[in-house]
Amino acid sequence: MNEKISIIIPYYKGENYIHETLQSVYDQTYQDFEVIIVNDGSERSALDLIEKNSDFKNLKIIHQENQGQSSARNNGVKSATGKYILFLDCDDLIDKKFLDKTHQILSKNNEIRICYTKGKFFEKTDKEWVLQPFNTFDFLIENCIPITALIYKEDFEKVGGFDTQLNYYEDWDFWISLVEIGAKVHKIDEFLFFYRIRNTTDSLTNTSIDNSSRLSDNFFEIYKKHYTFYKQNGLDFHSIMSLIRENKKYKAKYYDEWYRKLIYKFFKPKKYHKIYKN
Repeated sequence: MNEKISIIIPYYKGENYIHETLQSVYDQTYQDFEVIIVNDGSERSALDLIEKNSDFKNLKIIHQENQGQSSARNNGVKSATGKYILFLDCDDLIDKKFLDKTHQILSKNNEIRICYTKGKFFEKTDKEWVLQPFNTFDFLIENCIPITALIYKEDFEKVGGFDTQLNYYEDWDFWISLVEIGAKVHKIDEFLFFYRIRNTTDSLTNTSIDNSSRLSDNFFEIYKKHYTFYKQNGLDFHSIMSLIRENKKYKAKYYDEWYRKLIYKFFKPKKYHKIYKN
């Protein structure tokens, strides 16, 4: 029986991190896996050295012109031979028991099709990556599933992979597609995934996204694409407008209290000027 996990690593300018990421993979207690690195248009020298390293077995490296992470992940899955898929960015890490514990969950309950764990940031900060507990309504408003989650390859193929037309939120869109076809979600309450926030300013991981217009456009495309599912879960357009109106009413009442204004004015002046600038 094929219980292999295909680990797909999109690679872009990750020469300072990829060896550490691979080491976290090859230290796994669950060893039935293959690794597929998809080089998304980066210089090859670091990957050539990795390819020659005999410690990294069952490793395949695919080179493509720069097309973005979604394309890299999709192309990696095309070469995958495993029953399961795990996406791992080229600078992130997984605990040695990540594969073992997530595989146990999926293999014991066929209804669960997505399994992830608690996560922590590292390098620039070591705080917990706080992800809200999964429920469909809240998930459709804000994603709570990290890209590094174990899934079935057949499910990936069923929904057509990642939408390469999206610049942002493509992982969220992908998770929505899986949940939409009935995939159940499970979160392991252990810190087994580590998400790097780089110290360098040129990092793709922690580049500040200040283009709110493009973010909004991408979210709107996702909303339109999955509108029937949103509607089924009480998030049709009229309901969203009602939520916004109620939120504005609450804020207006909340911030209008005289004592709250006073506290903000003297103890939180920046927030005071932001809220009461008019």
